[in-house]
Amino acid sequence: MTARRITVLVLVLAATALAPLSTAAPTGYYYLDPHRIDLTILLPPPPAPNSPEARADIESVTAAVAARSPAQLLEAREASARSVFFFAPSVAPGFTPERLPVTAAFFDRISADVARLIGSAKEYWERPRPGGAGKRHGSYPSGHAAFASSTAIVLSQLLPRKRDAIFSQARIFAANRVLMGLHYPTDIASGWTAGTLAAYVMLQDPAFRRDFARAQAELRRANLTAAREVP
Repeated sequence: MTARRITVLVLVLAATALAPLSTAAPTGYYYLDPHRIDLTILLPPPPAPNSPEARADIESVTAAVAARSPAQLLEAREASARSVFFFAPSVAPGFTPERLPVTAAFFDRISADVARLIGSAKEYWERPRPGGAGKRHGSYPSGHAAFASSTAIVLSQLLPRKRDAIFSQARIFAANRVLMGLHYPTDIASGWTAGTLAAYVMLQDPAFRRDFARAQAELRRANLTAAREVP
């Protein structure tokens, strides 16, 4: 191969590596098609007020709030940011946004899509938060639970050897919303389902698969993943 061809090849590879992640779709979503996943159809409605299910929800939140310690509440609050790097304890000390900018951008887009999808469902049902929770957005379904399940599904595809630890952390992340008195258990269950549905749809999207491969390559270069393709 001539020096000229080598130079051209290097420039092409550099341009590919530095190219931005795929741009947002006209709908404002990156990887989700909102027409393919209507949560108002796919999820059950929240429990009716004063129903046995609603009373059970209230009792669960009341019991969790009464049993928590100040240290547990502080820990839950400090670990409530919706960031993939919440999972660093399950992955490795080197799992940081500074070291993994492509992965960070990829999961930011996943989180944005899921948050937008959940926001529409919250507006549809307008379920009030548990008593005393000063939150503007509705309670059903839980956006944090949706974040936890969708992120755990995708991250465990990238890091299959860490799957059990990732999902264990995700469950705690979601359950903490009840401990903090911000959500009912049925909010968490519906949010987890919504995040799972969202991940399933995203896994089939060409832009998602392209950006998944870029994140996978970055994680592999950082020695944080074993080779595995999106199924």
